[in-house]
Amino acid sequence: MAVIRLTKEFSFEAAHALDGYDGPCREIHGHSYRLFVTVKGTPAEDASNPKCGMVLDFGVLKRIVSCLLYTSDAADD
Repeated sequence: MAVIRLTKEFSFEAAHALDGYDGPCREIHGHSYRLFVTVKGTPAEDASNPKCGMVLDFGVLKRIVSCLLYTSDAADD
């Protein structure tokens, strides 16, 4: 079976302030982001597998990306 690319778009918001900056960005403000994640692989071929024809279940991809996006790095401050 052919190699397939699968792309999913994720949107999220984030806020920050530039401490010590002398412009308007020194105040807390937010940004909107769009993240595109592409995975490439060969789809499952086993007809008895409920994931037959899939490279990766979107639910699994969503959990992986959520763990990366929503893990707090506040402890690093």
